[in-house]
Amino acid sequence: MLDMKLGIIGLGGWVTTGHLPALTDLGIKVDYCADIDEKRVKDFSQKTGCKGYLDYKEMLRNENPDLVLVAVPHSLHASIALDAINNDANVYVEKPMATSFQEALTLVEASRKRNKVLVVGHENRFNPAMLIAKKLIRSGEVGKIYHMRGFYIRQRGIPTSPTFIKKDLAKGGAVFDIGTHIVDLLLFLSDFPMPKSVTGKTYSAFSDDKTKFSVYPSPNLPNFKVEVEDFGSAFLNLGDEITAYMEVSWASYIKENKMEVTILGDKGGVHIENGILNFMRNIADEYFISTPSTQPQRGSVYREVWRTVMDSISKGFPEYPLCSAEQGAIGVAILESIYKSALEGREVKIDIPQWLLKQSQLVS
Repeated sequence: MLDMKLGIIGLGGWVTTGHLPALTDLGIKVDYCADIDEKRVKDFSQKTGCKGYLDYKEMLRNENPDLVLVAVPHSLHASIALDAINNDANVYVEKPMATSFQEALTLVEASRKRNKVLVVGHENRFNPAMLIAKKLIRSGEVGKIYHMRGFYIRQRGIPTSPTFIKKDLAKGGAVFDIGTHIVDLLLFLSDFPMPKSVTGKTYSAFSDDKTKFSVYPSPNLPNFKVEVEDFGSAFLNLGDEITAYMEVSWASYIKENKMEVTILGDKGGVHIENGILNFMRNIADEYFISTPSTQPQRGSVYREVWRTVMDSISKGFPEYPLCSAEQGAIGVAILESIYKSALEGREVKIDIPQWLLKQSQLVS
């Protein structure tokens, strides 16, 4: 692994349970950390031996880290990632990279200007089933894609942390939190066709019953209230006559949790449900269904993510299958349009600059 100074901004549960074990397994040392919660900083510093800060700007200014992991509330992703880039750091920013397309474009332009690697935390791309599906699609086994579907639906899973449910911190609910994963997977598998328009809808159907429909501990807060949507759906028109439908929910009256992606082509199709891939094709007039075997994953998904992040920085560009800044920005444009469509009750056109689309396809 590269010898570089790593700083982490934001020390929530996703960092301690997902990122840190992977970093430890790979022998990647955390040199600095920052969070506004003094107890979090103290506990994390004691656990890792890193130097802790309550002010991330002070950390950037004093330590000049080579790589920064940004894992803060959604509303702060873009501004803190931008500060890190302008401090000459490479950046791994959690999803979504921004809460507006303009913010995302600013990050893309800053990373290109400073020649820094910026990747977005879409770790589901590293699932073996997704990578095999990508190979099948790219090899022409499904033919021309004409429609895609994506679902990420929880039976009980309304977050209880203010980070996810307060409007000023999260900006949005299920669409920003888990819808971003579905949008990214659909774009990733189809090689980023040009988004043209979106018709979206959001609901807050379960939020008043958050204690019933959550598997997370409820904090003892006096004004604990879910201020964002718990359901979102969207119909997407994409380039080359491709359509897509997505649906995400923090809570639903369903039998069990579901994460499902389907890609339909004129020669075949792939269907991935909860990590299991099925490939459908017509062979000699017979309808053929197979479940390709997948190689066992070496450790956690985050272990593979961080291995690839470090390789990318050594080469100076995001290595496949990481989500590049350009790809992350296109996803944000779609997410922003879903919210706009839901608010205004109409189809919303999406205008993606050609240079951005071209760059997103080059590194996919």
